[in-house]
Amino acid sequence: MFKRSLPVLAAGLLALVSLPAEDAAAQVGPVINQLQNLNAKLDAVVVPFKVVDTTGGLCDSAGTGTSTVDLEIDSDGEEGHFVVTSVLFLTVPPGVPETGFNSFHINHLEIDAERFFTRSGNLLGPTDGFGVHESIDIMGVPLRRNGDSENPISGGSFPHQIVAESADSDDIHISFFCSTTDDDLSFSRIQVSGWKRPADTITLTFTPGS
Repeated sequence: MFKRSLPVLAAGLLALVSLPAEDAAAQVGPVINQLQNLNAKLDAVVVPFKVVDTTGGLCDSAGTGTSTVDLEIDSDGEEGHFVVTSVLFLTVPPGVPETGFNSFHINHLEIDAERFFTRSGNLLGPTDGFGVHESIDIMGVPLRRNGDSENPISGGSFPHQIVAESADSDDIHISFFCSTTDDDLSFSRIQVSGWKRPADTITLTFTPGS
């Protein structure tokens, strides 16, 4: 749509040059309005993004209790929103299959400094075979209403998409609990994807556990 609009506006500007001064002055206002409307539409365009953290780190070490892990997603956009539709975690062996994501819980979600308590049960049971990598997308995973992670009462679900305002730092903050008793649970790769404005940059910060 925008590619078709630009030649038309360019032709209109050339036509103004050939008009007498008084006629051109009378018609310059509508052309400027069209240009402003086009700029507004271009500013509203969003593009897909993918941000990858290849450092990862420890979620929890075996036998030391529960650690807290944090993931922060931030946009440097001066105004406007961005959308996160996928948050993927990939484990590092060992850590599967004895524990895996069975010991990985969402504690809460903060969006633009507003906290939502979205406690999950165990996100994923162990896979078969020692040393098998596991991956999970936390978007849309089940939540629970009670404190029993082994036999949870079903609740709602974690959001399938998160919209933040790009208002300040730490636009999206997700806190996790990790508690393994058999093997260390670590992540080798974390990938966040969604939609943003073309000029904005999305950053991803993972704070390991202990």
